[in-house]
Amino acid sequence: MGAGAVLSLAMDLGKSMVKCGAEMNRVEETIIRVCYAYGMNRVEVFSIISMMTVTAFDEEGNDYTQSRRIYAYSNNLGRLEQLNALSRSICAEKPDVAEAQKKLEKINSAEKRFRLSACFGNALAAAAFAIFFGGSWRDALAAVPIAVMIYLMNSFIKARGMNRLFFTAVCSALSGFFAIMFVRLGLADNADMIMIGDIMLIIPGLMLINSMREMLCGDVMSGLMRFLESIIVALAIACGFAVPILLMKGV
Repeated sequence: MGAGAVLSLAMDLGKSMVKCGAEMNRVEETIIRVCYAYGMNRVEVFSIISMMTVTAFDEEGNDYTQSRRIYAYSNNLGRLEQLNALSRSICAEKPDVAEAQKKLEKINSAEKRFRLSACFGNALAAAAFAIFFGGSWRDALAAVPIAVMIYLMNSFIKARGMNRLFFTAVCSALSGFFAIMFVRLGLADNADMIMIGDIMLIIPGLMLINSMREMLCGDVMSGLMRFLESIIVALAIACGFAVPILLMKGV
């Protein structure tokens, strides 16, 4: 069981966790625990949301360094839970590194599939927010098909690797267009209430909260990067909704 293979397993596991939206301090802790489980003597980790570098020392004092570049990430709490379970299993059972690597590859290769419950949750949330912010029941019903469209785009288009900012802007623009069309066709009352209901599905709230938590935990650089990205995503949402409002002469 080579030290290089152990470090590769820990790095691949950490990278997968970052891509699912894990906090950086938990990622670093996971990498350290996995390395210690396989006999590493000392582990030094530096990680931000786009880059990880780890140096590990074996019992003989030999050092091994690897880096991983992270190009895209999202929030996939289901997959993150599977990765956490795998890391706990590795630390408790210490399986063969090749076997653990196969389990990790199996988790990462699982495609994001359509789930009726998640789609229903999106629709229910959009309708509830539309009413909560002052919309009518017709506005809530109009928000439902737009919410389903957002879920389908997130499942089958964004999952293919589309740029996050471009996807967010396009998603916002389409949502605004259909919201205005529903009102002009007489199917709803307030386009702005429909937009508010659907915008709640794509705002980077979790990213913003994680950025604050990371800064409070001492990961200032990673926290600032998440914070800035959340602001940029919010601007992309605003620009996306502004396009149909301007083109269609208001709501």
